Parts: sequence; C-alpha cells; structure tokens
Amino acid sequence: MPYIDEHRQSLQTLYPSRSQAWLDKKHKEEFVNWLRRRLLGIKLGNQLDALAKGPSSTYLKYQGYEINGFTFYTKKQDGKSTYQNCGVRFDAHDENGNVQATYYGFIEEIWELAYGPLKAALFRCQWVRLEEINTDSEGFTTVDLTKTAYRDDPFVLARDVMQVFYARDNKTKGRLKVVLEGKRKIVGVDGVTDEEDYRGYQEMPPFGANVPLPILQEGDEPAYVRLDHNEALIVDAPKDS
Repeated sequence: MPYIDEHRQSLQTLYPSRSQAWLDKKHKEEFVNWLRRRLLGIKLGNQLDALAKGPSSTYLKYQGYEINGFTFYTKKQDGKSTYQNCGVRFDAHDENGNVQATYYGFIEEIWELAYGPLKAALFRCQWVRLEEINTDSEGFTTVDLTKTAYRDDPFVLARDVMQVFYARDNKTKGRLKVVLEGKRKIVGVDGVTDEEDYRGYQEMPPFGANVPLPILQEGDEPAYVRLDHNEALIVDAPKDS
C-alpha cells in the first residue's frame, strides 16, 4: 500500500538514527492519524475513506468465528469443546511475495472492528518463538506452545491465517506436533460450488514426509479408535440371511 510506504519513509527521514524496531512501533502508533491528515480534503473511494476515519471506539468480541471455510475458537472456548479449533499458522511474506517465516500459535481473543460499513476480524494470538519450531526425523513440524514471544505484535487479520491441529508428542516432554491443517468447509466460500474443483487455499501435507502409512485390508481392525465424543449416528449393518 503506497500510503504505508510513504509514512514509513517519512519516519526514517525524521528519525534517521532510530532502530528499525523503534520505527515499526512508531508507525503502528501514528499511521491512522497520519493517514487521516494526509487524505484530508481528498475525494476517496468509499473503502479508503472509511479506513482513513479509523475504527469505531467500540468493538465486538467472539468466542468463535467462521472465515475462509474454517471455524475458529479461542483457546478458552476450546476447553469447553471436544474439538480443537484455536490453533493457527501464519505465513509472513516479503515484498516479493516469498514466505520469510511461518509462525504457529493459538487464539486468545477474537475481535471484530467496524470501519463504518466495513468489518475487519482480528485474532489476538500467542505466537511460538521461531527458535522453538523444528522438523523432526519423521517430517513432522514440532512446536512448544509454552515458549511464546512477540507480545508487542499479537494481532493478525483473521483472513490471513490457516487452521492447524496440535497433538502431543510423547517422545519429547512438553512439545507438541502440528499434524495437519484444520477442516475446511469450502462450498460457499468465494462463490465455490464444487469442492473438488477448488484450489484457492494452499494445502499443508497431512503427515510427515517420512511417516509410513498402514493400508487396511478388508477385514482388518483399525489400530486407533477415538472414544472421546459420540457426535455420530452408528448403524449396524444387516447380516446376510
């Protein structure tokens, strides 16, 4: 966005001896008021005009939110459910659109800001330190959710994250595995009517690259069965007479 670049450049000119971290913080604190003054008297489109005026002084908070085909919960709401929906992944890109870093964390709060008729959903997250994100010998991404950082920058646009599930890794105390992405409901998102034809979201591989997957033959018993919820209809197949 050219106005963001313009404001950052003006700060660098005003404060040439300051660090990049200080300039980034100054930009976040002053950009909205600077943009309002910068666009004063200029005829704008409805969207930019609403953004320049800043958000409403009040905002809505949710325990759950649906966006991009995902259903997200806060961590507190996850504690009341048999499902896990608070895990998130965010890919940070450079100016050329290349992924610079991938962050993993969980949602603490869900905010919805109002810029006039425009709505913007934000997730307030705790993010794992990049140093605590690794890939194990089986190809799984492992993270330690107790080692968090970046408390000065907890927010992310809800539309920019992917959902992930965390499963406990019994081999390494206190660590967790990111096993696969969250379940999407694609039909109805961006006008999609056929999920098989939709390729708009980047997929995460569901298993590690080196994990052997057993193939069940007819009559084999499954090795793992989930027993912690019963939200299903079980019907006994009729026996052959």
